[in-house]
Amino acid sequence: MEMSVDYDLDDRHLPSSQVEKIPFLHDHRGEEIFSPSSLRANFIPVGAKTADLDESKKSKYSGMFQETPLFSPVFQHLPSVKAETLTGASNEKQELRRKLVRGSNILIVQGGYSGKRFIYERLKELGIIVTILDGPDSYWKQTVEEGLIHQFVEIDFTDYESIVERSLDLLLDLDTAFDGVTSFYENAVPLAAKLATALGVQTNPVEACEKARSKSLTREVMRDYGLPVPKFYKIMDKDEVSKACDAVGFPAVLKPSFGAASFGVFRVNSDEEAVSMYDSIMDSFARDYERSDLWKQGTEMLLEEYYDGEEFDIDIILSNGEVVYNKISDNWSCAEPWFQEQGTNCPSVYPMDRQEEIMKIAADTTLALGFLWGVFHVEVKYTSRGPRLIEVNARMGGVSVRQANLYAWGVDLVEEHIMSALKIPLGPVIPNEPLASFAQFAINAPYTGTVTTKDWLKHLEGHEYLDAVYYYKSPGDHVMGPDKQVPTFLAEVRCLTKDANTSMADLLKYIEEHITTLTPPLKADNPELPEAKENKFFFPASLFPFAEPAVP
Repeated sequence: MEMSVDYDLDDRHLPSSQVEKIPFLHDHRGEEIFSPSSLRANFIPVGAKTADLDESKKSKYSGMFQETPLFSPVFQHLPSVKAETLTGASNEKQELRRKLVRGSNILIVQGGYSGKRFIYERLKELGIIVTILDGPDSYWKQTVEEGLIHQFVEIDFTDYESIVERSLDLLLDLDTAFDGVTSFYENAVPLAAKLATALGVQTNPVEACEKARSKSLTREVMRDYGLPVPKFYKIMDKDEVSKACDAVGFPAVLKPSFGAASFGVFRVNSDEEAVSMYDSIMDSFARDYERSDLWKQGTEMLLEEYYDGEEFDIDIILSNGEVVYNKISDNWSCAEPWFQEQGTNCPSVYPMDRQEEIMKIAADTTLALGFLWGVFHVEVKYTSRGPRLIEVNARMGGVSVRQANLYAWGVDLVEEHIMSALKIPLGPVIPNEPLASFAQFAINAPYTGTVTTKDWLKHLEGHEYLDAVYYYKSPGDHVMGPDKQVPTFLAEVRCLTKDANTSMADLLKYIEEHITTLTPPLKADNPELPEAKENKFFFPASLFPFAEPAVP
C-alpha cells in the first residue's frame, strides 16, 4: 500500500464527528513528520480563496460554461421519470430516487479524512460512479485499485490561486461528463461550487459557500437579514485586539474566523487574557508552520460576545430552497476553557417549543446565506436571550452525525447529500416518532501522561444499551491533559436503544454509572499534579444537562 498523507482530527470535537484539520509539520517532540511542500501540495490552505476566471480564460472553457439546469442531468437516464413526480415524501418515491442516481457520474473535490470511507462505500452501494479530485498523496488514490471509486484525479494544491483553471484542464482531459460536483470536506466546498458552476451543474452559489466558510461574513449576513447576532469584531493583527475588547466586552470568545485552524476556541475575561491568548495562537502558527506559508491567508481572528446556555447540532436538508428535514441533537456541556465537546444525544430531549426556535434560526440563516440545495450541519446555542447561531457548515456532519440521524429518524444523510448534488427533488421519509435513542460520550485525558492499559472499557461489553466502544489511544501512547493543551481523547462509548420504553435519560444514566467511577488508564508525567493525585476522570454535574444525575 502506498504511503498517504491523511488529515488530523480537531481535538475540540468528538472524534467520530470527524472535523478534519491539516496535520502539523512536527510531532509533539518536534520531529518533522511532513515536509512543507507535501502539506502545500495536498491540502487547501485555511481561509484561502480561489481566483475567479477572467473572461479571457472563460473562453477557453466555453463549452463548459452553460446555464445550470433546474433539475439534474440524471433524469436523462430514466426519461420516463419527471421531476415533479418526486415531490413529497414516500417510500416509493425514495426508491425511485435511488434508481435515478444509479449510474450517475459524481466529482468529489477532496475526499477528506480516511475515516470517511463509509461515505464512498454507501455511494458504491447506490451505484454511483465516483471520481475524486485530490492531492498527490491522498489516501483515496489507492481506492481506485480496490474498486471503491471509479477514478482519481491528482492535483497539486501548492499554487492555489490557479487551482480552478488547472482543475478544469484536468477535467477536460477526462472522458467523463459529470452529473454533479460536491464535497464532504469543509475547506473544499467553495472550490467544488466553482467547478460545478463551470461544468454547468451548480447546486449552490459560490458566494453562499464562501460566506459560510467565514464566521465574520456569516455574522454580517445575519445582521443584514435582521437575525440575532452577537457583538463581534474582526481582528487582523495584534494592534486590533484592544479595540475588539472595547467593542465586544467580557466575557468573550476568541477564535479563528475560518474555523479550521484547530488551535481552539477560547473564553477570555479581560484585555490581558485576550492579548495573551492572541499571542499564544499566533505563536502556534509561527512554531508549527514556520517553514510553510500554508496558513498565510487563514490567520484572521474573531472576538465575539460569549454565549451562555446549552449547545445543539441541527441537521438540515434543503431541496431547491425548501427545508425538507430539520432535526436536532443535544450537545453536552463543553469542557472550558478549550470548549471541547464531551457527548451528544439524538433525538433531542429539549422542550419542544425551544426546539422550534432553534430549528427556525438554523434554517433562516442557512437560507439567508443563499443556499438552495444540500445537507447542512448547523450549530446553535440556546442562551438566556434565546437561540443564537454559532456556525453553518455547508456539508454533512461526520460519521456519528449520519449514524445518529439514521438510527433516530431513518434518514441517510449520505444518500440525501448526493441526491442534492444531483439536484433531484428531495423528500426524506420522516417518522412521526423517533425510531431509536442514540447517545455517544467521548472520554478525554484528565492529565498528561502515558496510556498503560488495553481494553479498559471491557466491562461494558454485553450490556443491552452498548452499541460500540472505540479506543483512540493504545498502551505506550503519550497523551495530553488540560494542564498542557486541549485534552487528548482516549476513547468513545456509543449507546443505542430501540425500545420505546427506554428513555434517553436511561441511556445517559447508564453512561454516567458505568464510566464516571473508572480509574484513568494513565501514568502521569507529573504525579504531583492535583488531577494526577486524584486519579479520576472529571465529570461535572452539568455534563448531562437534560437528565437527573444517577451518581451523587
